[in-house]
Order: sequence, then C-alpha cells, then structure tokens
Amino acid sequence: MKGKIFNNKNKLVFLVSLLLILILFYVVLIIINYKSVDKYDKVILPNIYIEEFDMGGYSYDNSYKKIEFYNDYILSRKIKLIINNKEYFYTLKDLGFTIDKNKTIQNIKDYQDSLSIIKKSRIMNSTKKYKEFNFVYNHDDDKLKETVKNIKSSVDVNVINGYFDTSEGVKYLKGHDGFSLDLDSSFNRIVSYVDDSKSVDTIVLKGEIIPSSYNESYTKIDTMTSSFVTKYDTWVTARAKNLRVAVDYINGAIIEPGEIFSYYKYAGPYDKDGYVFYYEFVGNGVCQVATTTYNAALEGGLEIVKRYPHKKKSVYVAGGLDATVASYSSGWNVDMQWKNTYDYPIYVKAYDTWGEIHVEFWSNSEAKRGKTYSTESVWLGGRGYQTYLHTYQDGVEISKTPIETTWYLED
Repeated sequence: MKGKIFNNKNKLVFLVSLLLILILFYVVLIIINYKSVDKYDKVILPNIYIEEFDMGGYSYDNSYKKIEFYNDYILSRKIKLIINNKEYFYTLKDLGFTIDKNKTIQNIKDYQDSLSIIKKSRIMNSTKKYKEFNFVYNHDDDKLKETVKNIKSSVDVNVINGYFDTSEGVKYLKGHDGFSLDLDSSFNRIVSYVDDSKSVDTIVLKGEIIPSSYNESYTKIDTMTSSFVTKYDTWVTARAKNLRVAVDYINGAIIEPGEIFSYYKYAGPYDKDGYVFYYEFVGNGVCQVATTTYNAALEGGLEIVKRYPHKKKSVYVAGGLDATVASYSSGWNVDMQWKNTYDYPIYVKAYDTWGEIHVEFWSNSEAKRGKTYSTESVWLGGRGYQTYLHTYQDGVEISKTPIETTWYLED
C-alpha cells in the first residue's frame, strides 16, 4: 500500500516538474520571440510586400526612400481605359496621380501594431509572401478633370448621318453613330478606382451613344436619269461668280416623289451670301443655271410646273428652252419649278467645270420605266419658237408632245 502511494507521489512530482519545465520553456520562448520581434517596432516584418516590392527588413524611414526611388517606375504603370469598346492606355502619372507614401507605410505600421508577438513570430518564420499591401495615391482634382477633358476630346466621335458620296457619280452611304464621354462619371470612376488601391487593371468609362440617321429610300438612287450642260464665258468674272454660287446652292437638293422643286427655294434670293453685282443687278447670271436645270428636268421626262422666258433669246441654249428667274422683263424674282413624277427620290448634282455648267438628276434605274427623252426647238419666224418633247420607249419614239410656245420681246 505504501509503495503504491509512493509511486503516485512520484508521478505527481514528475508531472508538476514537467509542467514547470514547459511553462519555463514557454516563458523563455516568449522572451526570445519578444527580443527577436522587438526590433520590428520600427522595421517592417519579413514577407510583407507593397504589391511586388518586398519591404521586409526595411525600417519605416528607409521604406519611404525605397518608394521614392521607385516613384517614376510605379507611376509609369498603365491603366487600360475601355471607352466606346476601344482600348486606351494611360499611366498613373498621365492621369495626375502621386503616391501617398505616408498613408502607404502607415497602413503597414497599423497592421503590425495590431499583431500579437506570436502572430509576428509566425510571419517571421513564413517561407512565402504573407501579406500584400497596395500603394495609396493622391490626385489633384483640377488636374484630373483637365486630363479627363483631354481624353474626352480625343475619344468623342461626331455623329455622321447617312450621306451622299458624289466623288464618282452619286451613291448614298451609311454614316456612323456618335459618342460623347460623360465627364463627371469618368472622373468619379477613375478616382474611385485608384482610391480603392486596386492593382493596375482596367477601367470602363461610359458615355452617350448618339445614333445616326439613315434614309433607306436613298439607297435606291443608283442611276443618272438625265443631265444638261451649258457653256459660259469665264472671262466675265462677275457673271461667272454668280453662276458658280447658284450651282453650289442647288447642288445636293433631294426631291421626294410628288415634291415640287423650286429654284428660288434653293438658289434665291439672288442677293444672298455669295452673289455679286453684274451689269444690272446683284446675282445677274443665275438664270443660266435655272435654264440648265430646266432642260435637265425636260430630258428626265418630269412635269414642268413653272417656266418663264427671257426678254430675248439666250445664247447658251436653243430658242424656247431658256428659263428666267430674275430679270426686269419677267417681273423680277419669278420661279422655275418642276415636279418629281418618279416613284423614287431625285438627287440634283450640279457642278462647274470652268466654262461649263453641269446639272445631273440621279434616281433609280427603273424611275423612267425604260423611257428616254429629248427636246426640239422649232423656229416659228421672227422671235417665235415652238419646243417639243420627244419620248422614246426602249429606243423607239412613241410620242412628240408640244412643250411651250415662246415669243421674245427683243432681238
């Protein structure tokens, strides 16, 4: 019995001794760890990174210097901006950002101050990256706003509606949508992105898509349905100037089916911008362009609504085929008008080739339904002329229709 008690007492002594040894060991370990981590009160722990930079073992003061040394490299990092489905690259420096070294290092210091000695010891004994911080950035609002404005000026797209290409004939082309970058939204997204201290990646900036307009019926314009040319003296510079101005005013006119073309609507009044004084009044000479347009309408088989003759026969066209729009004899500003009797729009292409006025009507290849037209001037004697319109179907004449009888007042 006594032996058993003795053995139990020995076991108890052993266990107590072992416990005391473990406690002593733990205390010694704490003391050793404390001494080993004590130096990290002012030094960054091993395996602590700021993004790809290993900051372990650097004092806080030296950490500032390390960041300063890599300042240009860090700020040269590129941020990809996706704007209107296109990619643009800007560096942090381009956007006006600077590194806030104080806040960046303070984040590490605050983290380390919150750790226990044991946790610090674990970090010290880690064999891999334990904790990664991001750089903290500052920005100048005014500079960033100016940068965003510059970005906007380079990425904004003007809307281009459907348009006619007349470089070779006449062809209607689709335009493209416009785009307008939202300044406030872009500014806030960039600031938010960098202030969140995210790694350099991608920012999507938004804006407004401005849809372009497009007229499907204009795509059917594919054929020159008629044309007419008159010659003029380029040496009479004032008159030539008026002709060219009038040509520019009517060029590009689009006349829808059933619509009436008014020469005055496009080219008049004849004292507006561009016209100059010649002989009797400002704009004198515009009648030749009206005459050229009148004859293009006749040869297109279109309905003539209004036409007035000059006081005397014109030298640039056969008798009875002239059309005045501005003269003393015609009651001053009269009009020349024709109606689009096609089932398709008509595009008026007018241009000058230094001594010649060209007026072309463009529409669909089926607009005239296989018909062609020509005019004829017949002298009636004296100052009288009778004009006719010849109509052909597939090259065979099917009719000869009187257009108008003209009697001039002067030779």
